[in-house]
Amino acid sequence: MTDVSESTRREERVEVVPAKDITIRGLNPELYNGIAELSRRLGISIGEVMNEAMKLLLDVRGELLTGIGPLIDGMRSAGKALGEGISYLTPTPISGVEEMELSKEDFERFGRRVLITDVRRLTFSQDVDERTLEKYVAVIRNCDEVSFPRGISKLLALSKCRNVRRISFY
Repeated sequence: MTDVSESTRREERVEVVPAKDITIRGLNPELYNGIAELSRRLGISIGEVMNEAMKLLLDVRGELLTGIGPLIDGMRSAGKALGEGISYLTPTPISGVEEMELSKEDFERFGRRVLITDVRRLTFSQDVDERTLEKYVAVIRNCDEVSFPRGISKLLALSKCRNVRRISFY
């Protein structure tokens, strides 16, 4: 009776999935030999062992993807946030202006860091405080004259300036 059920089961498999040769390039010979040895010990074909191994791999992969799906989504969100953060850290250049006065409102409305270059005369309004300067001004470079409000630390102002001829505080 056992022989008949095995025979019937094999016939069902043949009818459902027609047998055909499949060549797989790049198989590791040691892995193949291990599968061949396992199939001999179990008394089943190498194809059946491979089918079961591939089913198991797909099942495990499916479970892993289901389980780590939220983690992958979180990583995607983190990558997007990182990209936005990097764009925030990259200052927007402002250059080639003869004379310019910038207020705290100007910086807050613009909302990004700036790199100020090649401005003949740059003045920061009285309402610009150290926090605003630190948050929105990356570097002031190649300017003839830069004027800061008295409330700004001289060292903070100097740390922002490169190749500036004259720095004043009013």
